[in-house]
Amino acid sequence: MKTIILFAMLSSVVCLSCTNKRQQSQPEATPDKELAIIGGGDTVTMIQVSDIKASKEQTVLEIDSTLDIDSPLSQSEIENYENRVRMQRLPNVSITYVDTYKIRTQQSIYSPGTKEIVFDVINMDGPTAEPEHYWLKQWKNGKWVDFPFIDNLVFSGVGYDLVKNDIVSKSIHMSAFKYPLKPGKYQVNFYVFANIYTYCNLTEENILSIKDTEMDEAFVFKVLPSTSDSIRILFENHTNLDVQPIFLPSISTDELYMAHPFARSGWTGEADYMRSCACLKGGEAMLFTIPVSWDVNRITDKNYKKQFMTGKLLPGKYKIGLQLEIYMDTEFEVK
Repeated sequence: MKTIILFAMLSSVVCLSCTNKRQQSQPEATPDKELAIIGGGDTVTMIQVSDIKASKEQTVLEIDSTLDIDSPLSQSEIENYENRVRMQRLPNVSITYVDTYKIRTQQSIYSPGTKEIVFDVINMDGPTAEPEHYWLKQWKNGKWVDFPFIDNLVFSGVGYDLVKNDIVSKSIHMSAFKYPLKPGKYQVNFYVFANIYTYCNLTEENILSIKDTEMDEAFVFKVLPSTSDSIRILFENHTNLDVQPIFLPSISTDELYMAHPFARSGWTGEADYMRSCACLKGGEAMLFTIPVSWDVNRITDKNYKKQFMTGKLLPGKYKIGLQLEIYMDTEFEVK
């Protein structure tokens, strides 16, 4: 079981993990911070952090925020997305898996004085996924608008692997929101995180998928047979849900985390880029094409340059990964 720390500020409801494993961090009260714990019986606990007093002698650290990961590429090279990986939208596919993941509130109607709303997250027939966190919308003036959290809210929780045919309950604590419930319609929005993999064999002549590792249900995820110049990765969304690839695909081995310097970087800027152009609605599909060779001169770090000095993937077995966020929603009424 992995531990997840998710930060949800007023202006943001979605946080990203840049690595496959999330790290645990325990917030501590300091002389100039107050922590108000909201909830605690759920897998997600909300903590409100309030500034009491800022010390005049507080040290300000200057942090280089241009790149927040250890990458073989400079930021400018990472941002050269189209030259790293080619993404091509394909004709739509059939929707054969409706509500692969779904949520439902345990009541359809609540009173304005409700303090807690419990909802179930269900994996009907999708790959194993981690439930993340929720946010609310309110039907107002003919459209859905965000129902705002209180300021400086932190979501902290323990990870849970939601396997196929599994269900987990989550709690919405209304004390986490700026305003009380009023009569009307509301929408619970939620997403789960899935890390999917498939394998291929690379030879001097061609690239072939390892059939028993292909995914071919709610999501199709496999490597297409091709010549040995590029790895062609097919992803099809056969659900009715919105699916967001968080980063470009990764290329690794069972022993080596990063086998290709120009595949997934894990940088938040890459995630922003993917959000701008790579969200797949229900029935949409995408082809990722990654050349097996690279220009070593584009790698600036001397240690990484030495590691990737071959300039290409050598013949062998490779693991192809894709990180996904899968979104769902449900509605309830307040009367």
